[in-house]
Amino acid sequence: MRSLFCVATLLVATTSCTPLTARDAPIIAPPAHRVAFEFHSAFLMNLHAFLLDASIRKRALSSYIWVATPSDTDSKTLTDAIAFYRANYAERDLLLDDTMASIKRTLSVDDNRRDASRLNLPPALTPVLNGVSQIYAHCLWPAQDESNRDWIRQVQVLNAKYGADVQASIEYYLDHPFQQTQIRVDLVVATGSRNGGYTDTQTILPSGQSSYQGLAALEMLYHEATHIEVADTVINVIDAELKAAHRSGDELWHAVQFYTVGEMVKDVLKRKGSLDYQTYADKNGVYTRGDWSIYHAAIDAEWRPYLHGEVTMQQAIRRIVNKLPAASSSGE
Repeated sequence: MRSLFCVATLLVATTSCTPLTARDAPIIAPPAHRVAFEFHSAFLMNLHAFLLDASIRKRALSSYIWVATPSDTDSKTLTDAIAFYRANYAERDLLLDDTMASIKRTLSVDDNRRDASRLNLPPALTPVLNGVSQIYAHCLWPAQDESNRDWIRQVQVLNAKYGADVQASIEYYLDHPFQQTQIRVDLVVATGSRNGGYTDTQTILPSGQSSYQGLAALEMLYHEATHIEVADTVINVIDAELKAAHRSGDELWHAVQFYTVGEMVKDVLKRKGSLDYQTYADKNGVYTRGDWSIYHAAIDAEWRPYLHGEVTMQQAIRRIVNKLPAASSSGE
């Protein structure tokens, strides 16, 4: 059973209005504990992500940043490795496919390890990784590792300055605490996912993706962390309302999560840093994709009053759900 977090523990006083908060809304107390991120720039994880990204996006090798030019033989070895990934892994879901999840967990070893031998990997994968390891180490890794470390330094500064307020706001409005154990965050230049970052109990983030740079790094760090149980309360309420109202909205919970985390980061940056910030979803057209345009219109109309303290979560979600189309009756 998923644990729930009582928002009443965060109510300590009332204050004047802020960019999101209604005039008599409560001050949000600092979090009871700070969520801790354990950042990694791991060689084998990045080699895997490079081959996966190249196989999925069918990128030319010349489009990557090389610190040394590979020989013709090395280029052929890399091309063959990418073809192996395209044949075996490019069509798999990074989160839902057991093989991909197992590979990711297995590669979460010593960041400096470069030998894939004696790991619990698919037998055919080990020689592929070992066959290109030295080429990658010499020609690509120094630049990719530096990209990862630059991103980590950047987000650590932002998190130290604004993270506690962002965390407290997310916990308050999503009605669930962040976990007390550390969250492992692996940085790779490109994740292999067309959507950028992804999370199960471990987060993978793309240091080389332009949309994840600057202030957006803070939002996307917390967005991904929110996938680990923090969105559970909202998911449960939405699922119950969709079922009761016979409405369709499979991705509604994710749109609400995107909206909430983005607005919390935007609000904190404005209040604490006098910084104007456009949320990731707004800047990158997330709400224009598929049913998300319908979700966004309903969320903007009915969830924002909740963020202003004007209605309860239950009331806001019920009103959102009632604006969605009826569920399909096929198969009933």
